[in-house]
Amino acid sequence: MSEALVEQPNFNADTIKNAQKTVSRMKFCDYFDWFIKNYKEGHIRPVIIQKWFTYSHRIRELAPDLHLKDLENSRLALQWLIDQFGKTHRRLSTMNFKTMIVHSLKYAVEDGYIDGIKIQNIKINSVEQNWNHDKLQKVVNQKKFLEMGEFNKLKSYIDFKLDEMLDQEPIYLTQTYTKQQPTSEQTYYMMISVAVHTGMRFAEVLGLTINDVSPKQIDVNKTWDYKTYTGFALTKNESSIRKVDIDSTLYSLLIKYSKFCDENNLSRDDLPLMIDPDTQLINATVNDKLYKILDKLNIPRVSYHKLRHTYVSIMLSNGIQMNYIAKQVGHSNTNMINKVYGHLQKEIEEREASRTNAIFG
Repeated sequence: MSEALVEQPNFNADTIKNAQKTVSRMKFCDYFDWFIKNYKEGHIRPVIIQKWFTYSHRIRELAPDLHLKDLENSRLALQWLIDQFGKTHRRLSTMNFKTMIVHSLKYAVEDGYIDGIKIQNIKINSVEQNWNHDKLQKVVNQKKFLEMGEFNKLKSYIDFKLDEMLDQEPIYLTQTYTKQQPTSEQTYYMMISVAVHTGMRFAEVLGLTINDVSPKQIDVNKTWDYKTYTGFALTKNESSIRKVDIDSTLYSLLIKYSKFCDENNLSRDDLPLMIDPDTQLINATVNDKLYKILDKLNIPRVSYHKLRHTYVSIMLSNGIQMNYIAKQVGHSNTNMINKVYGHLQKEIEEREASRTNAIFG
């Protein structure tokens, strides 16, 4: 960082003026770092802080010589910065980038470091605008979740295969990024089974301990930091702390898996249930394992995260109330479910209308 970070000033006129001058002269990449450290660290969850610093790194790469003052009341400078990011990023990521940039600039205005900002009519130009029609259609039509038949086929195969493998010794087929040894096939299948049965997030599944499991519920109260591998971590947000209702099949598999780990020295008191000692798991490796299973079953590929979407869509299709679904997957309300699965809700309403006509027609 080329500019020294400003310490929290004593509250007198001279020190405040000096602090304002120092911050005002900063390069924007330095200001953005300073903003995160002074206004975000300690106030938001570590997983969100990581996102802020990821964007900070990109600002430093894209605009190392851009100053905070350059963005003062300059719609052109702000649009240029967002456009540089959008050249290599999708629309949603670019929108998030814009939101964080504008958020930091609003603080700069309120604190008197710049006089104002111009944010109206800022466009979101992203990498999709350079795609040809075929590529755009391929992405738009990319499978977002499994259909009911595909889901049942995957669930039956995973549960049966896992139950069978847990009667064997640990199976190692895939070399992963590890310190000493790969992850067992039993662990991969267990992770996929939990996602299929519960829609839990990847980090939530990794953070499970056997003490979180009861015959009818899983207590989701923490995650596992699989990105920097610092250990247990907080959930994504407060609403993510929840008790997920589970079926007897998943409960039996989790108990059997726990015994399998104990018998094969794959468990440790300080580690979650599905983290093999001396092994580091990443979501890309788990996705590769899932893809191979789906290919074998002639099911279109979906990522591990899309199993969460599948879980929600299956419940919606079967008439489960959205408030209950939101609680199961850790949403504070039904807004996200309506946004992502609105088309399914429309199909359900059409089906209910047909049933109503059949009853009263």
